[in-house]
Amino acid sequence: MVWFRVALVGLLGIFGMAAEGWHRPFTLLGPDQGLPSGAITSLAQDSDGFIWVGTESALLRYDGAHCRAWGREDGLPSSFIHRVLPADGGGVWVSTLRGLARFRAGRIERAQFDGQAESLPANVLELDREGRLWVLTSAGLFVQKEGLRFQRRSERPSGRAFTLGAGSGGVMHLGSEEGIETFLPDGSSRRWSPAQGLPADGVSAVAEDGAGRLWAGSGRNLAMKAPGGDRFTDQSSRLGGSLSPNSVPFRDADGSVWLPTQAGALHLAGEKTEQVDSGNGLPFRWVRTVFRDREGTLWVLGTALARLQGGGRVWNHSLASGTSGEVVWSIIRDSKGTLLAATDDGAIRVEAAGLSRIRGTEGHRIKGLTTDPTGTLWMVSTIGPTLWLRPGSQKTEVAPLGDFGFGVNSVMKDSRGALWLGHARYGILRWDAGARRLVQEVAPNTQGALGVFRIREDAQGRLWAATTAGLYLRSAQGSWRLFNEQDGLLPYGLYGMAFLPDGSAWVHYQEPQGLTRIRIDGSHLTVLEQRVKGQGLHSNLVYAVEVDERDRTWASTDLGLDRLDPPLHIGRREGMVSEDCAIQALLAEGGRIWVGTAAGLVRYEAGEADPLLAPPQAHILEMAFGPRRLEPPFDRLTPLPHQEATVTFRVGAPSYLGEGRARLQVRLLGLEDAWRDVEAPLVRYPALPGGRYRLETRASDGEGAFGPVAALDFQVRPPWWRTWWATGLATLAVLGLGRVVLRLRLAALARSKAELEALVAERTEELQHRNEELSSALGNVKQLSGLLPICSTCKKIRDDQGYWNQLEHYISEHSEVGFSHGICPDCVETMFPKRAKGGQAPEADPKG
Repeated sequence: MVWFRVALVGLLGIFGMAAEGWHRPFTLLGPDQGLPSGAITSLAQDSDGFIWVGTESALLRYDGAHCRAWGREDGLPSSFIHRVLPADGGGVWVSTLRGLARFRAGRIERAQFDGQAESLPANVLELDREGRLWVLTSAGLFVQKEGLRFQRRSERPSGRAFTLGAGSGGVMHLGSEEGIETFLPDGSSRRWSPAQGLPADGVSAVAEDGAGRLWAGSGRNLAMKAPGGDRFTDQSSRLGGSLSPNSVPFRDADGSVWLPTQAGALHLAGEKTEQVDSGNGLPFRWVRTVFRDREGTLWVLGTALARLQGGGRVWNHSLASGTSGEVVWSIIRDSKGTLLAATDDGAIRVEAAGLSRIRGTEGHRIKGLTTDPTGTLWMVSTIGPTLWLRPGSQKTEVAPLGDFGFGVNSVMKDSRGALWLGHARYGILRWDAGARRLVQEVAPNTQGALGVFRIREDAQGRLWAATTAGLYLRSAQGSWRLFNEQDGLLPYGLYGMAFLPDGSAWVHYQEPQGLTRIRIDGSHLTVLEQRVKGQGLHSNLVYAVEVDERDRTWASTDLGLDRLDPPLHIGRREGMVSEDCAIQALLAEGGRIWVGTAAGLVRYEAGEADPLLAPPQAHILEMAFGPRRLEPPFDRLTPLPHQEATVTFRVGAPSYLGEGRARLQVRLLGLEDAWRDVEAPLVRYPALPGGRYRLETRASDGEGAFGPVAALDFQVRPPWWRTWWATGLATLAVLGLGRVVLRLRLAALARSKAELEALVAERTEELQHRNEELSSALGNVKQLSGLLPICSTCKKIRDDQGYWNQLEHYISEHSEVGFSHGICPDCVETMFPKRAKGGQAPEADPKG
């Protein structure tokens, strides 16, 4: 519990300054979270991390984002809840107006008291250190024996009984009008009365702290018995108000005790006393009980329900009601160790005794401060003159610096005692103490002004200046060199820088570009790393950067305070009075981070160690489909009909350090394999096809590791036409239809074959007849073949009988050829020369 002790030490040191305006950031919970604005009676946290809230009308489970209510209609003995306590083995005990019940795994079961026919009403109950529940009823004092069974431990004391308080080793203390009866593990008991120093009007509150001190009181009276002591000593002076009636004391994780009073919550840690009240941030006075959850968040129940933000590490001072303005531009420690803050309305000292404004700074916007070797406090302003506060003086004066003294962004003192000023227009200035004047070391170029936002010195004695032109570096020999985009920087002006132990440095820009880690060796600049949003930063617009004593890098942005490694974000959800941080208003020292904002000063108790918190456990809280809504346990989940295959799940991860900071992821195996982030707790899957599915969800605290996976298996029935039997019937039907079609097709083919065979036979017969006719015709054809003997002169042909026949006669006899006779032109010229000369030829004789 190192983290808790660190937070407690910071808390003890700060309560002394609470009266001077320091406030702890409490947030009220109510209708916006699904909780009532009042009528809350009890708080508890179960083993799964859920906060259970008892009210006068219902039992509520709160997961940090959503409330679920149960009442008498859901099985509780009554909707009026007196007290809620965690049950051993899971779930919660619920004390109602009409009896005691245990709520576990969705089941509500009534307690069973030996010798009693029914569950008895009980509004006084407590868990001992062994996890057993003690219950005071009208029939006596009962202690849990096993499960839901309770056995009687003693008769009910006479008079009124007010409270039960657990002690070490199974001891239980019962406070009543007569005093205290302590029940010991061996079955015996011991009584304490006003004769031993208890209040005369009885004991309405009793608690034993981790050191064995027994605290008891009522009204304005408080007494304490030391371990092993026989008497109570009066401690009433430690009360800031009367003890609240019907209240429940709380023993914290470190063994300290919280007592509810009508003026806040009284915290008793040994000899130290702290009061959490309206003077330091509690939004009400009357307190019923105090509770701290497993993440270390403090809850205070009174006329409303309040939760302390930021794990108790954030403190705010608005500065609005004091003598300074609200905007804080710079924070430093002077040579005496006093914290100084530069604001829009002057400079203030932040001391244990309170806040005080430096006289003469009223109405001046102070942007930077430092003290020179003579002890003079320098205060510079971008819209006014530089102011001096000389040693021993009670009031500031305007420094006689001429034009260079007006419009200065920053001022610093180096390790050699030299003063350096960053001017809004005239570049880098050095104070020449001997000549009593400012010297312009780096002037603007011919293009105009050179604005300088921050000057710092590294471990090598080199000066770094963040300017509108880039980064100026002054070597140990005194020469200045400009580094800009040509050397690897981004092409923007710089706001500032911070140095790391390895010699590298973070630089940040006037534009939202995140952080760049660089190293400069001589004239060579090397870019080592670039960090942007999502890499330890919640915004790329960085206003200031610091490295603390544990080498952790802190950056203030327009969205709050970030730590790079390991990642941590502090913003409005964590209790910052404003997330809008001011340029250069960041200081890391002694485990504390001071941040100047647009609404005042913020201090974060970083401590030596972070809380070692396990990642949040994700849960599947509800499954809805069709008209049905199911909650855990989902042990009787039947397959979903396909008509109701649109499924909605509610998932959650109970975490209360910063509501909304938990990161939830889901995936539905059978539909998707990759994890995906969900912004809302409701996850909807429309019209899932039939099949088996597994919903998985997991959670992480922001950018941290993911916790265990919560899973739910379920099945969606396919539509009837996609079931196995429908598929089988469809297959059989298709096969039967195919067989019928096949048989019909075969019959058709058989008929076609018969018709074709008949047609073929008919055509064959017709062809045979035609062939016969053709053969007969061919038989009558006369053909000429072989060698024909022909006269070479007259062209007569000799036949087989040896007769010479005219050519025409022979061919006509031996073929179907006939002849007509004419005369060719050559013969006409030979035989009829006269006609040939006239150009006419005799006509052919058709008769031959």
